[in-house]
Amino acid sequence: MLDWTPDNDFTVGMFRFRLYAVLAAIVAVRAVAGEPIRASGLLTPLLEIEVGSELRGTIVWLAAEGELVPKGQPLVKLRDSIERFTVELRKAQLDAAKHALDRYKKDYDAGKALQAKKILNDEDLRTREFNYLNAQSQFDQAVANHKLALEDVSLRTVYAPVNCVVVRQLKKIGETLVVSAGVENILRVLHIDSLYFVAYPEAKFAGQIKVGQKAEIWIPLRGQEKLFGEVVFVDPEVDSKSGAFRVKVQINNPDHKIKPGLHGVAIFLTAK
Repeated sequence: MLDWTPDNDFTVGMFRFRLYAVLAAIVAVRAVAGEPIRASGLLTPLLEIEVGSELRGTIVWLAAEGELVPKGQPLVKLRDSIERFTVELRKAQLDAAKHALDRYKKDYDAGKALQAKKILNDEDLRTREFNYLNAQSQFDQAVANHKLALEDVSLRTVYAPVNCVVVRQLKKIGETLVVSAGVENILRVLHIDSLYFVAYPEAKFAGQIKVGQKAEIWIPLRGQEKLFGEVVFVDPEVDSKSGAFRVKVQINNPDHKIKPGLHGVAIFLTAK
């Protein structure tokens, strides 16, 4: 029979405390591991962009609200008549510089041949060489001016940075942009070929959701239909106020049938 002593009582108490702690941990793991994690969230566009111009000018054309615009196609056009006249002028100057360069190059090549036959002296050849090099410089300058003129015309049109849907016109045809600094916005567009479902699981699930993990999304307003996606971002920080952390699930939406702005629930299956 074990005699009671203060030391024995302390030992038994510590044993029981440790046993309870281990049991509690086991129960917690069983309650979570292998069980689906649910978190509410919101469908958002993959990209939301306000498209604008850094140039002053009058708007002569705009893509319509609701229009699907492929990447690289025009969204906005500004009046560009002066810029196009400048392109024609620079092209004419480029052609003249090219003709001058060809003439002086032939003259210089002929001079080298004459000098080799002792017909042309060194000073005359240097003169021909100077004329040729000067014509080359004038031609290079004309090429650069022509490129700048073409770029000025190109900047008068704003192109879609991605496949997008125009959701709002911030300006109208006929309005003049007066850009004092930066960019003046003209259109708001969305890229919805894919969507994010942004969910907010509770902090206790931190570490159990990983990038690459599959998720099932249920949107009440879409009935019993289920969406499927993949986790592409897990916020490493838990919000101290809400006690939740942010997770992004990417969902393919090539036909644009799924609309952003809808609330739903994400279900993440954890590994057993």
